[in-house]
Amino acid sequence: MKSEAQRKKVLTTLFFIVLADMLGFGLIIPLLPYYVKQFGANDLIVGLLSMVYPIGQIFAAPLIGRFSDKVGRKRALLLSVGGTFLSLLTLGFARSITVILLSRLIDGLTGGNITVAQSYIGDFTDEKTRAKSLGLIGAAFGLGFILGPAIGGFLSRWGFSVPAFFAAGLSFVNLMNIMFLLPDSKPAKSSRQVPFTFKELKKTITIPHVGSLIFVKFFYSLGFTMFESSFALFAMRKLNLPLSTTSYVLAYVGLVLVFTQGFLVGKVTKKYEESKIVKMMVFIASPLLVLYSLSPNLITLLLILAPLSVSSALIGVSLSSLVTKSVERDKLGETLGIFNSVDSLMRIFSPLLGAAVIQYLGPSFLGLFEGILVLIGGLIFLFVFLPRYIYFTSKKLAETL
Repeated sequence: MKSEAQRKKVLTTLFFIVLADMLGFGLIIPLLPYYVKQFGANDLIVGLLSMVYPIGQIFAAPLIGRFSDKVGRKRALLLSVGGTFLSLLTLGFARSITVILLSRLIDGLTGGNITVAQSYIGDFTDEKTRAKSLGLIGAAFGLGFILGPAIGGFLSRWGFSVPAFFAAGLSFVNLMNIMFLLPDSKPAKSSRQVPFTFKELKKTITIPHVGSLIFVKFFYSLGFTMFESSFALFAMRKLNLPLSTTSYVLAYVGLVLVFTQGFLVGKVTKKYEESKIVKMMVFIASPLLVLYSLSPNLITLLLILAPLSVSSALIGVSLSSLVTKSVERDKLGETLGIFNSVDSLMRIFSPLLGAAVIQYLGPSFLGLFEGILVLIGGLIFLFVFLPRYIYFTSKKLAETL
């Protein structure tokens, strides 16, 4: 546990690092289809382009997390942000579809920024303040996603390479912040002795309470990434909303998420343990997911999306906080990496699944599927994870006495 001054310095620096990183990410993602179209890409290539980054993340997040356990968070973050910087420069100079695909693959295979930032928080905070600190990082993440597309759209009037170079500039600033402002977090001695292999990653997954929490994340993530990836299609098919209105609705959801993560999480976790928050919120979020897809008009939709966004943010931050409390420090990075790679995996399959539900059953059934998935995650949390976690924490407490 570090001093209060160190903790504040780390949190402030990490907030701006994640904000700049997600600004860069938000700048680029909406423009990529237009970028590759100018080189003659068809719709299949556009779809492939959207898959390259999450595929890379599935493998990279656990490995970079493990790397941070062994050599320290600062070196791992430099590697990750350095990879982002290189990928954005490559994208800016790209003059072919192949080079654009390569740039996204480089970013995916080195992109462990969020995992390492969360691991930093695990090192520099105590268990009481951890969820609040993770919430602030989540707020920076959301804020970057809200502002990034607007800035990218503005810059694109001078050419699609301009946003890429601007994002590369943000990554370079991040590299300077990490090198000169961010204190290092030295690896645990026990972590240096553990080999850097997939066998060790498998050992982590098979820890009973960790494995069950990953299953919870699987269903929670699938439900909510279906919501994110299919919302625009749902809004068009169910309510006939134009693109501009759908964009405003998503910005509204983003603002609610940022407010929840940046402000409400600290208040709520001060009063309730993360396990109690997940238990309560899952059974609020599940019916709300069903109800939003039955909305007869925009006003009803907005009224439902506000509490749905709050419950989603509280669940997400609480699950991440529970991960940091479920393993020793020498396994923190790799466990968070595995946990975050689940999101990447779901972002590959959820758009297809959501589109299939809308196509063959209708948009009103989308929320039913999402709600059932989140409910399954909640039941696994309640009846499988919690008993194992309680046993783990009681055993840990007994060993310290």
